[in-house]
Formats: sequence, structure tokens, C-alpha cells
Amino acid sequence: MRRILPLAVAAVGTLAVVLLFRPSEPGGIWFARSLGESAVTVPPTDPDTLGQGETLDLLLRRGGLDGAAVAQLVAATPMIDPRRVRPGLAVEFVRPNDSMPATGVRFKLAIDHIVHVTRADSARWVVREERLPWVTDTVVVHGAVMSNLYDALDGAAQQTFPGSSRNGLVFAIADVYKFRVDLSRELQVGDSVSAVVERMRGPESTTRVARVLATRLFVAGRPLEAFRYETPATRNLFYDGAGKSLATAFLRSPVEFARVTSGFGMRFHPILQIRRVHQGVDYGAVGGTPVNAIGDGTVIRVAYQPTGYGNVVDVRHPNGMVTRYAHLSRFSAKGRQGARVMQGDVIGYVGKTGLATAAHLHFEMLVNGRQTSPTVALRNVDGTPLPSAAKSAFALQRRTMLELLGQAAGMVRRAATD
Repeated sequence: MRRILPLAVAAVGTLAVVLLFRPSEPGGIWFARSLGESAVTVPPTDPDTLGQGETLDLLLRRGGLDGAAVAQLVAATPMIDPRRVRPGLAVEFVRPNDSMPATGVRFKLAIDHIVHVTRADSARWVVREERLPWVTDTVVVHGAVMSNLYDALDGAAQQTFPGSSRNGLVFAIADVYKFRVDLSRELQVGDSVSAVVERMRGPESTTRVARVLATRLFVAGRPLEAFRYETPATRNLFYDGAGKSLATAFLRSPVEFARVTSGFGMRFHPILQIRRVHQGVDYGAVGGTPVNAIGDGTVIRVAYQPTGYGNVVDVRHPNGMVTRYAHLSRFSAKGRQGARVMQGDVIGYVGKTGLATAAHLHFEMLVNGRQTSPTVALRNVDGTPLPSAAKSAFALQRRTMLELLGQAAGMVRRAATD
């Protein structure tokens, strides 16, 4: 039976913090608790994990609890639903010594949520929930585009956002610009990105993106700024320097983080072996990647054309505009004739049906029945401006964010505990 032994005791004033170390599991520390100065004895614990296909009842019985004790413990912990527990749930059985039955169980429901259950007597358990703290600070990140946004931020934010937390940063910033920039098509080598970001750091050295506060993206030498601003009267979160919402009626791309393999205009057709006008944009992506409606509208066509578009969906939008999504592997539940779709709804999935050599999305925009370059069709689509009453406060906040964007990379505001 494995035991946890005290690794260190650090006394600060009247508080002693005991760090627990499990010799047989390096890096397996997940429980730390505060004790009074005199309470430094740590009882041995027996860690276990809920396996695939196992039940909570089985896990608790394996820890030495009998049927009556399990029933009592489950009744005392309504926050732990036996029907909803998932494989990987970590528990520790607390014992007075190695030969005694468990007198307590600790459940790690989340990285910051621990439930302590202690036996009070033969028929009763006492429950205490513990929320481990997160600290929030503000950091500035600067990245240079050498290939794409992901690589720019992945290289620039290694110190401020370690490990997989950089993925969250990339997606958060991409989400800011989804109405203004097709990141697959418009970013070029030499472009750059800067951002002011609230960062959360929590238990087990976990780092997360809390909120993007401001960001500046240079695209072909042109700065595109975005500032988070919220009031009870405004729904949209990000505004440009003039106070216009970045959110517009249309997304710039129907597929996230796809590469453009063929643009709008003349090209040599890879199957027909002739030069002809390519009346849309092709986005290369892994088969099965979700395809999103770029704006609100009504599905007016769901069809299969074996010698052309393959599986294709047409969506009619206001002002005489239609968007077309072709070569889909399959349709989604919302990709059906007559369905009302909202911006961002998944209408199908990337495939290679019809006249296609590899998995990709062929995307078209038709304005008054005529195929038009998406860049041209969306050029003059603008966002809603802030109400006049909010512009003064927005200007002050924007000035503060511009000062932060101009600072060197790293922490610019110290941490606050949540």
C-alpha cells in the first residue's frame, strides 16, 4: 500500500503549509492543505483512479469501504453523481495507519475542486469542498508571422503561456478577427501580432487564457486593432479604434485554420486539365473538419452532384447574397433544405465528393446570382458603432490598452487572486 509522506513544512505566522509527496509516483502531488502549527501529522493515504467502465461503487469498495459505508458516503455528497463520474477521477483514501480501514476519502473533481469526505461515526460522513485558488495577471505578447498565426504565437509566448495553453491563446486571438481577416488567406511573412491578455495560473502550474483585452494585427502593413469593451447595453465585445464593432454579418472564412489551396480567378483545373475561371476559394483541411455558415440565412439547396460540386449546400442571406459550400463529406443536422441557420452553425463537413482530388471545401459567394470573389463581396461589410454615450469611456480604455500594447513582452499587471 502506497503512502504519502510530508515533503516540507513551511511556517508563516500561525500557518503551516504541508506539501505532500508520494514517493512511488513522482510528479503525482495534487493535494496540499493548510494546517495549524500543531497539526503537522499527515495520515497515510492510498491513491486510486476510476478506470474505464468502472463504477463509483466499485472504486470505493476497492478502497476498503463496505456497501453501507458507500451508500452513506454517496448520500452525503450530492456534488458527486455516481451516474456522471468519468474515467480518470482521482481519489485518495485516508487511513489512521496502513492496517486500518479508510476514515476519509478525497475526490479530485477538477484541477481546482477537491471534495474532502471524513467519517464522523459509523453512520455519518462530514463533507467539505475546497476550491483551490487561481491568480490572474496581465501579460503582453508580440509575435512575428513567418508562416501563420499559430507559429507566430507559439514561438512568442513560450514563457508567458507554457505548454498547451498557447493553443488557447491562438484560438482566442483568431476568434477576435474572424469577422475581419481570413487568417488562412491574408496573413503574409512579415506581418505581426501583439496582444494584451489576462492570464490565469492555478494548481499544478496550470496556465489558461482568461480574456484577450486588446490586440493589434498587421496585415500587409495595415494595422487592425481590436479592443474589448463591454457595457450592459452592448452585446459585441470587440471594437476597432473608431469604436465600430468587429462583429459583422459575415465571418471571413467558413473553416477555422484551413489553408487556401486555390483562390478566385483563372487556374489550371487539376482534373479537367484545362485553364478556366475558378469561381470560388478552396480551403484545404482534414476530411471531417466542420464547415460553418458564414452568416445568418436559410438553406435553399442540399444536393449531390457527382460530376461537379459533390455534396453541396447553398444558404441564402439578406441583400441578394448566397453562399455555397461544396465537396462536403456529409451534411450536418442543420444542413437540410429549408433550415434556418445562424452565423457559425455547422452545416456540413469537409470532404472530397464530386470533382475533387483531395479533401477540401470549395466555397463560393454569389451576389445577385453572380459568383463574386469573397474578398470583394465582403469588402464593405461594416460593424455597428458604439452608442454615443459610451464613446468617451471607450476612448479612455483604448488609450490605456494602446500604452500596454507598446510595452515589451511579459507581465504588465501583477496578479490578483480569484
